[in-house]
Amino acid sequence: MSEKIGVMTRLKFLLAEKLFHSSMLRRSKLRHQWVMRLFRESADAGHLKALTIYGHLLYFRGISPLDKGQGAKYLLDAAKQGDVKAQYQMGCIYEDGYGHLLKSNEHAVRWFVRSAEQGHPLACRRMVKACSNGELGLAVNPDQCHYWEQKARRSLEHVNGLNLSLNH
Repeated sequence: MSEKIGVMTRLKFLLAEKLFHSSMLRRSKLRHQWVMRLFRESADAGHLKALTIYGHLLYFRGISPLDKGQGAKYLLDAAKQGDVKAQYQMGCIYEDGYGHLLKSNEHAVRWFVRSAEQGHPLACRRMVKACSNGELGLAVNPDQCHYWEQKARRSLEHVNGLNLSLNH
């Protein structure tokens, strides 16, 4: 996270994150509005994790096209700054296209690869599937498929501390 992020921004984000995961007043509209405002303010101040979370909430859970468009903008900002989750989500957005972010296999692959190279398990799995089935404009490539399978396996082993097999 950038050093220019102030203490108040960090505190707002921590409060928003705690409230978001809390079961206290789960169905409260006021709580929801407050949490979203705290995430927005943190994201607008440049907090990387807030950019990702708020962008995800707006894009994937938002109702209006305006929410989704704003969410994609926040996610793109976070992805450009290297956030692995946002990079995976941008791959998903470009795979389907939305608004001014037109469907683009080239952009989808670029974001999936960036995320997968950092060990994001879902991005690795998406690359395995794309290389196995010739999706996203890629040719069927067993060597690349094996590479991404190994990357996914190492990532899952690291996350879980176990030797897990992938079902694909």
